[in-house]
Amino acid sequence: MKTSAQTLKRQRGATLIISMIMLMVITLLVVYSVRSGNTNLRIAGNMQFQAEAFAATESGIEKIIEQVRVTDLISTITTQTIPVTLNGLTYNVVTAPLGSCMMEVAVLNQDLKPTVPEDVPCFESIDQDRALTSTGKLAQTLSACKNQLWEVSASVTENLSGASMTQVQGLTIRVPATVSCS
Repeated sequence: MKTSAQTLKRQRGATLIISMIMLMVITLLVVYSVRSGNTNLRIAGNMQFQAEAFAATESGIEKIIEQVRVTDLISTITTQTIPVTLNGLTYNVVTAPLGSCMMEVAVLNQDLKPTVPEDVPCFESIDQDRALTSTGKLAQTLSACKNQLWEVSASVTENLSGASMTQVQGLTIRVPATVSCS
């Protein structure tokens, strides 16, 4: 028969082995949790950069559109770097018109509205007596204007990670009919 002292020694040895196995399992769970947390932190950081980069490129494109409204021709706009500050961080957005005019569409007299300031110059060359139909509406003749479609590109790069984003947006400009796509 075994004495109680021998049983006690065996139990202490088994307790040590079980404790070591539990310690290893807990250590593995902690390591997995830390790695998972770091991965989730990176994902959240990337999503935040993506949202801020999108907002920054949108702001850069809006500034280009404002310049086009002032000059009336996108062909006069050059590649430029526009600083945009969001949430305390400044992003340098590089904006540029892409190539040349993509397409142009003539504006019909019937589509013009005398109350819209953009449409007023288009009425200049219309002979009002010949432009009106028997119903008193403007005839379907070409006006003195046309719409041109251009593409504008804006890109931003994050300084810390080097991640970048580029956005391309179409831009329609009302121009005189004598201006051709180039």
